[in-house]
Amino acid sequence: TGCACTCDGTCRDGTGGRTGGLARTCTRPRAPAPQPAAPVRAEAPAARSLPPVASFSLPIDEMQQVAQSSGLEWVNSNVDKVAQVQAAIAAEPKPVHVPREPKPAVVLDDGPLVLVETRKDLRDMQLPFEAR
Repeated sequence: TGCACTCDGTCRDGTGGRTGGLARTCTRPRAPAPQPAAPVRAEAPAARSLPPVASFSLPIDEMQQVAQSSGLEWVNSNVDKVAQVQAAIAAEPKPVHVPREPKPAVVLDDGPLVLVETRKDLRDMQLPFEAR
């Protein structure tokens, strides 16, 4: 019969690993034990900063000509006022982060349960806490 071993030293030839009631030693050379893989270091990507943004200058004269040729009028913002607003926005303090308060835990009543009759007419019944 052909050997169907698992290279653990015990031959499995279809008889449950036993031949004549005894385990047989495999005659095949054992495979080398697998080496544990070297730990892979996950390197954090370097914190890349965004490249500096070049200033953009809008060609206002060309835009005015395009607008006039279309029968429109070019309206532009006042540069001084825009600079003032941008400076005011930059000067404002950042808002303080206020953490959210967690809701208080609900306290369950551990007292005895109260049985409430829902089908019985209780209008005429004298209850113990009622004093007449």
